[in-house]
Amino acid sequence: MARVIVTFKVMPASIDVDLDDVKEKVRMAIENFDGKINGEITEEPIAFGLKAVKVSFSYDEKKGTTDELEEELTKEDEIQSVEVVSVGRTMG
Repeated sequence: MARVIVTFKVMPASIDVDLDDVKEKVRMAIENFDGKINGEITEEPIAFGLKAVKVSFSYDEKKGTTDELEEELTKEDEIQSVEVVSVGRTMG
């Protein structure tokens, strides 16, 4: 059975958004997607005080793509966009 490993960069709607809230929403959405977070959810400086939230997670490849998860996250008022930074596959 193979697992897909994905890294997302989640952009908040503005500099004023509480990133802890964004992290929690990302964590909950990934868990509801039956994903498992690999390591920590981190912050990445972008510009002028704006920070993105980065998260790496894995899920069973039988689920297909992450389109549904990305759509769910971008419905949140605090989240402007979700970018797939990397995708890989692991066996086991």
